[in-house]
Amino acid sequence: MVLQSRRDFDLFLKVLAYIAAVAHFMNVCNGGELSESESFFNFIRTVDPKNILRIDWQWVGATSLLISVEGCRDWTSPRIILPALPNISNRNPGFLTSIPWDQVQWTAESSTSASSPLPDSPPSHAFKNWITCLPLVVGIAFFLLFTLFVNMKTSKLAKDKMILRALAHSPPKTPPPNVEEVLKPEQKLSELVFFVEEEERFGLEDLLEAAADLQNQGFCSSLYKVKLKNNDAIFAVKRLKKLQVTSEEFGQTMQKIGNLKHQNILPPVGYNSCNEEMLLIYRYQGNGSLLTLLENYTESKRDFPWKLRLSIAIGIARGLDFIYQSSDDWEIIPHGNIKPSNILLNENEEPLISDYGYSKFLDPKRVFNSNGYTAPERSLSEQADVFSFGVILLELLTGKIVQKSGLDLPKWVKSIVREEWTGEVFDKEVAKVGQWAFPLLNISLKCVAHFPENRPTFAEVLEKIEEVVNGQEDLSPSSETSSEAN
Repeated sequence: MVLQSRRDFDLFLKVLAYIAAVAHFMNVCNGGELSESESFFNFIRTVDPKNILRIDWQWVGATSLLISVEGCRDWTSPRIILPALPNISNRNPGFLTSIPWDQVQWTAESSTSASSPLPDSPPSHAFKNWITCLPLVVGIAFFLLFTLFVNMKTSKLAKDKMILRALAHSPPKTPPPNVEEVLKPEQKLSELVFFVEEEERFGLEDLLEAAADLQNQGFCSSLYKVKLKNNDAIFAVKRLKKLQVTSEEFGQTMQKIGNLKHQNILPPVGYNSCNEEMLLIYRYQGNGSLLTLLENYTESKRDFPWKLRLSIAIGIARGLDFIYQSSDDWEIIPHGNIKPSNILLNENEEPLISDYGYSKFLDPKRVFNSNGYTAPERSLSEQADVFSFGVILLELLTGKIVQKSGLDLPKWVKSIVREEWTGEVFDKEVAKVGQWAFPLLNISLKCVAHFPENRPTFAEVLEKIEEVVNGQEDLSPSSETSSEAN
C-alpha cells in the first residue's frame, strides 16, 4: 500500500508540472503582458480622449504601424507647436519627465468640433497566435493523455501482480459438511478453503510466492496461470471483482459448487473471499478450450473429426443436464455464460464446463451482453442456457466461430435451411456423415428457438444426442479413421 501511494503521489506531481507548463505556454501564446504598442495607444487615449491631435494610424502587416499626427503645427522647427490638450499642460507633469517640455509650445486654436474620436486600437493578435500554437497545444494535450494512460496501465499491472499479497494471511481450511457452521461473520472468509484431499492442499504463503502468468483479463475477472515453487502443480487462479454479493453469500454458493461432482464439470480446488475481491482456484487444463480447438481447425493447424465433435457435444449436454436435475437438497444455479472459451478440454479432450456458479453475482448488463450466445430474453435460466448450447452445437456442425466474428449463426443457418440448401450448412468434415449430422441440426434449431417456451429441456436434448451416439459403433475419436476410409 505504501508503494502504491508513492506511485500515485509521483503521478500527481507529474500532472501538476504538466499543467503548469501548459498554462505558461498558453500565456505566451496570448501575448503575455500588454505589448508596447498597446501601452502607447492607452497613453494617447488618456492624454487626448477627444483626439485633438487627430492621430491616424494604420497597421501594415503584423508588426509595422504607420502614424500621422495632423494636429501638430510644425515638426521641423526647434520648438514643436502642439494644440492644448485637456489632460496635459506645459507644467511638466511628473509622469512625463522624459519629454523636453521646454521645446513644446501649446496653442488654444484647436476646437472640439475638429476633433474626432481616436481610432480603435490595433487588432489583437491573440487569435493569430492561437492559430499558430494550436498544433503544439494539441500535441502537448495528447502527450499528457498518453503519459497518464501509461502510468495508469503500469500501476494496474503492478497491482495485479501483487494482488495475492493483498489478501489476509491465514492457514488453509477444509469446510465441514454443515455450511452454516463455517460462514460466521467474524471469520470474514479470509482463508483459503479447499475441496481436495490433504496432500493436494497448499498454504496461502505458497500461493503468494508462486510464479503467476496473466492469461486473460476482462471487466470482472483476471485469469492467472500459477506454478507453485515446492512442486510441479499448476493451477488456474481466477480473480473476481465488482461482484454484487457479500463474502458470506459467495462462500455459500462456492460450497454448493464444490460439492458437485461430474466428469464434465470443472471442479474448483478451492476459493478465497476477501472484501470485494474473490479468488477461485482450479486445476490448470493444458489442452486449452473448445474455442482454441475451433480456431486451430479453421486455420488448418489440426483436424477436428466428427467423432470428437460428437463426443464434445454429448459431454457438454451431460454436464448441463446434471446441473439442472431436480433436487430437493440444493437450489439449482444456472450457468449463464455458456460459450466455447468456457468449455475446457482435459488430457483426453473431454469437455469440462468452467466458470460455473458466479454469473448471478455479476452486473446483468455485463452478463447479458450481445455476444452471439445470449438468449433473446436475457435471463439466467435453463432455457437461456439451452439457447447458448444450441449455438455451440451449430458451431460444431458448421465449423463457424461466433465468439470472435460476432456472426448471428442461428439466423444464418435458418436462412440456408429456408432456401432448402440444408446440406450447404455443414462443415466439410461433418458433411461426410450427413446421416448423423441432420438429427443434431434439428436439435440445435429447436434449442435456438426465439421464444423460451419453444425450446427443449437439457434432459430432452441429451436424449436426442444419445440416440445419435447409440446409432454409431464407437464414440472414441480414434475410430474416425475407419469411418473416413469408407
